[in-house]
Amino acid sequence: MQWLCLGIFLLLVCGIVMILHLRFSDLWKPVFHRRQVTLRDELDVLAGKPQRGYFRKEFYATEQILRVTGREGKFETVKRLAVLLFALGVCFAVLLQNMFLVPVMAVGLALIPFWYIRASAAKYKRQLHEDLEASVSIITTSYLRSEDIVGAVKENLPYISPYIRSHFKNFIAETELINANIISALNTLKLRIPNAIFHEWCNTLIACQSDRNAKHTLVHTIRKFSDMRQVQAELDTMLSAPRREAVTMIFLVLSNIPLLYVLNRDWFYNLVFTPAGKIALAICAGIIVLSMARIMKLSQPLEYRG
Repeated sequence: MQWLCLGIFLLLVCGIVMILHLRFSDLWKPVFHRRQVTLRDELDVLAGKPQRGYFRKEFYATEQILRVTGREGKFETVKRLAVLLFALGVCFAVLLQNMFLVPVMAVGLALIPFWYIRASAAKYKRQLHEDLEASVSIITTSYLRSEDIVGAVKENLPYISPYIRSHFKNFIAETELINANIISALNTLKLRIPNAIFHEWCNTLIACQSDRNAKHTLVHTIRKFSDMRQVQAELDTMLSAPRREAVTMIFLVLSNIPLLYVLNRDWFYNLVFTPAGKIALAICAGIIVLSMARIMKLSQPLEYRG
């Protein structure tokens, strides 16, 4: 009977959409509508302050991650998928006849695309850090010998990681074909790669164009790559056991629900169909969503603060 009512409801919604000539985009724009950007918002971005509110932080962080990784066109797809999962969470809770579970399931499923983007971004940042450490080291060695940054990049271009080689190719093309101003080209290169230590390395190279003695500080900048890698490895080791235990506990909590159906039907019906059981399920689901949000936050790679 529940499935029949849900099917009739969906058919009614489809009929209203067809009669009113609505588009799917009309449904998610009010949900993700951006308020007008104020001067305070712009100052917060320039000062590096995080966005206020958890959901605004997630939207802003996801948009920035997709822009940096060259996938900014997929942000609309992520939002559409989040709205779809939001609706599926509501439908699932309604089918269980648990109104307490509606907001938890809706919000929890809607956050899954954003968490996936954050997880892929963490892998991207780690790979970028490793590639920059190797590539910048060999370029610096050549530059200390020749004091010619363009020649050093060109000389080591085949040894630069393919992951970031295109950026250095653009740097060479800009200095040789577009603009001979090395400082301008270094600033452009710095903006293309989102890494704070690499930005410091570029700033040191810019200082070297007017002061040759500043080149000796490049070695100290490169050491920060290895220092950050060691700290990140220690942090991953410390967090691996708690993260594994948290995931195991979530799995055990979820697996206990069908297990109760097999072991004791009365307990299962009390848990699923009584008001106290419904509240307990909603609380457990809320704790799982909060735990996953915390796990995703702690799993992000460290950011260097100069």
